[in-house]
Amino acid sequence: MKNPNRPNNSDFENFNFLTQLKKLQISFDKNEILEIDVKKNGYIYLPPNKENYIYEIISGAVKLGGYSDDGESFVYEVLPPAEFFGNLKYLNNQFHEYAKAIVDSKIRVYDLDFFKTMVTNNPTISNWFISYLVKRWCSAELKLKNIKEKQIEERIDYLNKHYNVEVIDAKNNAHILFDLLTKKDMGDLIGVTRQTVSSILHKEKNLIF
Repeated sequence: MKNPNRPNNSDFENFNFLTQLKKLQISFDKNEILEIDVKKNGYIYLPPNKENYIYEIISGAVKLGGYSDDGESFVYEVLPPAEFFGNLKYLNNQFHEYAKAIVDSKIRVYDLDFFKTMVTNNPTISNWFISYLVKRWCSAELKLKNIKEKQIEERIDYLNKHYNVEVIDAKNNAHILFDLLTKKDMGDLIGVTRQTVSSILHKEKNLIF
């Protein structure tokens, strides 16, 4: 399902990192690439994440977030399959993110040093990775623009469109990513409280019926 509300990355939207490695006949062992299953609401990592891995979502969906000074968790990104996440270790130990599976998910895990070597040493992979990072950067800017410029009802509508993505979980069940978001997730992503989101959704539901 294509989503016009996400940044266009057509040059590399069908790029598959693992397939490209095999195409280039690059050998790797089980310590450099492996797959794990993560149950719904299971954490893939918690801060401080000092593990040397980069993660790719094969199936399912993952939310990324952090913790406020008073210890309350918040969400700042939600990712469908084919997205990458993890600590590239360029922030001098300032990486305090958690990653949590929203549904039963299958995750591919890459050794960080191996991943960086592939990205820096192969022009095709390097070009893909730069393109991928720009796409993610653009997506973050669009969400920030939505928060700054739109009314709350419009922000929720933007979320609905942005996350109108079909997700197949590890048990082969289909979901729409937006439907997997809690009201708190929505509030975190658009900068309002869960109570505000609940009130607006309730009001919109009453208008429909």
